[in-house]
Amino acid sequence: AVVSTQSTGGSNVFAEESNSISSQQEAKKVRIYHKDGTYLVWDAATAIYLREKLGIVGVLSGTLPRKPRQNKILGLPLQLIKEEVVLLHVCGVIEIVEQLGVPVVNSEKNYIKYLENSYKEQNTFLQDRIFRKSCQFVENPANEPAHLNLTGEIDINNPPYHLQRVFLRQSTEFWDQKFSECKNFVLSEVEKRRIVVLRDLRCRGYLVTSGSKFGGDFLVYPGDPLVYHAYFVVKVASRERQMEAVDILAFSRLASSVKKVAVIATVSGSDVSYVSLQWSGLK
Repeated sequence: AVVSTQSTGGSNVFAEESNSISSQQEAKKVRIYHKDGTYLVWDAATAIYLREKLGIVGVLSGTLPRKPRQNKILGLPLQLIKEEVVLLHVCGVIEIVEQLGVPVVNSEKNYIKYLENSYKEQNTFLQDRIFRKSCQFVENPANEPAHLNLTGEIDINNPPYHLQRVFLRQSTEFWDQKFSECKNFVLSEVEKRRIVVLRDLRCRGYLVTSGSKFGGDFLVYPGDPLVYHAYFVVKVASRERQMEAVDILAFSRLASSVKKVAVIATVSGSDVSYVSLQWSGLK
């Protein structure tokens, strides 16, 4: 194996400002929902803001309401890892709330009306899209494709197959919900080390997601994961504890099998050191 090391003097994880957030972008507070150790984003606007402005990718964990028995295409909510949430909270760009009790419907009539309007908007959009597509092939396409039955009353309990129940926001106006704000975090020593490493990687301009599926703590991307593959799998270790050789070999071989560089990050205070492992052929 080829081994290379790099050390950097990081900043304190509990500093007032984060270099990973552009100083030219005025941060706005967004709401993150906490439940049983899980941190979720329920509206699309917040998920887009976190991704585009703050470089927080997360992972979509919800199924599509009209296609719940598949997991190829996932939707809201967006799930964040605890280390990301702590950094965002320290930077003052999010508020974390936890729901108290069970929400109660305050206006079923208004909710039904909201569903009907949502379907009608999608209906109009779909009809216009089909018409414009038809113009590419037919000189005088019909305004309404007969086989889709795009007009008439919409039964919200049995909507047409071409309408997808996709909601881009949480319809909180139809519910009476009470929340309490979460301000304190209970962090283990392992989580504290991960936060220091995560902050250092974000300060270097990398985008980071959970690396558990590849045997590490973080997957590190040079840009948006929709465009780039991850370059590194990072495993955070303690400088005071010696790693077993078999663990190092297993980690590096797994990373090599998925065409990524295995990186072991060690933390001492705010200082982060990196050791990269790559398999090389015998000469």
